[in-house]
Amino acid sequence: MICIADCKVICLVNDEAAPGLLSEHGISFYIESKCLRMLYDTGQSGDVLLHNAAIAKLDLGWVGLILLSHGHYDHSGGLLKALEKSGTIRLMANEAAFHKKLALSGSGGLKDISLPFEVKELWNHCDIILQQGPYSICGGVWATGEIPRVTSFETPDGRLMEEHKGALCTDQIKDDQSVVIDTGKDGLMLICGCCHSGIVNTLLYVKTLLGRYPTTVVGGLHMGRADETRIALTVEALKEAGVKKVIPGHCSGKKISDALQYAGIEVVPLLAGMRIL
Repeated sequence: MICIADCKVICLVNDEAAPGLLSEHGISFYIESKCLRMLYDTGQSGDVLLHNAAIAKLDLGWVGLILLSHGHYDHSGGLLKALEKSGTIRLMANEAAFHKKLALSGSGGLKDISLPFEVKELWNHCDIILQQGPYSICGGVWATGEIPRVTSFETPDGRLMEEHKGALCTDQIKDDQSVVIDTGKDGLMLICGCCHSGIVNTLLYVKTLLGRYPTTVVGGLHMGRADETRIALTVEALKEAGVKKVIPGHCSGKKISDALQYAGIEVVPLLAGMRIL
């Protein structure tokens, strides 16, 4: 079991940043343990990632793994610059992360929100590991893999589409995955990219995989457009699961943060540059 003293987690990209650091719409975390240094997502541009890593005095040349939460541009756009900085390493993602992904605009048009480059551009920089199920990254650090949708109120976002083999359909975002860290006495920490599968679905799956719920949740919750019913059911589920602290950022939205705080769960806004562990 890994303990809290053995692991470092720093947010490098987020929509809001600490003074002196840069921000952008996207997210990225640097995770370091005794056996591995990795990035979970790379933000939108790569420029913010590299700038903030330099300010934090993190040498990305030692990074051995990049894990993608899913294939949207604001989580994967910095990949090439991160890979150029770190050298040839492993890139882990669900195969669906490389499908063409689109979003319906207010005018009814479609905006491409896929990885902003061709997959073949990655071939000279990394070994791509296609991973669907849960995966033990190293001692005390796991990737959830694809998360089953079991709740009735966390349904796919109808504005998000996927084009695959010539067909266009609602994107189930099967590539969505999170990271879990065993911090020792403080319990499990769940780190989410966008949590498109739903935070309650994700918590339930972590319990299935590891036998207990996380006590801390960090990252994007994708609830900016959630209605009051979903907000209420989510807060109730997090309380029942014993979640003590939430550090929401990126796509979480103010409504869920306010509701969690009102329910007595500690809420700390996520900032680029923040050390989580």
